[in-house]
Amino acid sequence: MSSSPALDVEGVVFDLDATLVNLGGFVDWRDAHRQVVEAYLDSGCSESTVERHSRKGLFNMLNLMHDEICNTHPRGEAERIQERAYSVLEACEAQGISNCHLIVGAIEALEWLDERGIPMGVATSNSGEVAERILEMKGIRGYFAAVVGRTPKLRMKPHPDQLLACFEILGVDPRRGVVVGDSIRDVEAAKAAGAYAVAIPAYFTEPEALARAGAHRVLGGLDELPAFLSSLQIASR
Repeated sequence: MSSSPALDVEGVVFDLDATLVNLGGFVDWRDAHRQVVEAYLDSGCSESTVERHSRKGLFNMLNLMHDEICNTHPRGEAERIQERAYSVLEACEAQGISNCHLIVGAIEALEWLDERGIPMGVATSNSGEVAERILEMKGIRGYFAAVVGRTPKLRMKPHPDQLLACFEILGVDPRRGVVVGDSIRDVEAAKAAGAYAVAIPAYFTEPEALARAGAHRVLGGLDELPAFLSSLQIASR
C-alpha cells in the first residue's frame, strides 16, 4: 500500500454504464423495451400487468415485474420468467459492446484507488456477462474484486440488494464504503445500503435531481474523485 494519507474509505463500488463506460449510447433501448415486453407476454404474464408496468420505463418495468412475478408464481418459475426477460435484454446490450468506451477519468480514478489498496467492485443493472466482457475488453477487469450484474436473485437499484452483495464479496461494511454512480437509482440504492453516495451526472442527469435524491456529494466528473476521496472523512457524514 502507498504511503499516502490513510483513508476512512474501506471500499468503493461503481455503477457501470454512464459511470465507468458509455454503453447505453450504443444500445437501441426502445427496441430492447419492446423485446422485453414480448418476452414477458410469451411467458404467460398478464397483458394488462405488463402494459401497466411498461409505462414506467424499461428498468422500472423489470423491477416491478420481478416483484409481481415473485408474488404470483412459484419461486422457480418466477426466476425462469425473469431470466428469460433478462436474457433478451442481455442480447440487446451486447450489441453495444464493441462501440462502448471508457468515461474520461476512469483509468486515473481506478489507478489511484488501486495504489492505495482500496478494494473495488462493480454493481450494475446491466447483464453481468456484458459487464465482464466490457471490463475485460477495456483492460480494467483486474481492478475489481467483485462484479455483480443483473440476476433474478437480486433486486436491481434503487433497491440495495446488488450493492450489499458486492460489498459482502469485498468484505467491506457498506457503512465504510462509497458508491459512485450517475443516476437517482444509484443514489437511492447507496443510501438504502447505508453507504456514502457520490453522484457524477451523466449527460441525461441533472445535478440538482441527484442532490434532491440525497447524494452526499455531486462531482463534475470522475477526474474529481481522487481529490475528493483523499479528504473524505466517512465517520463525519
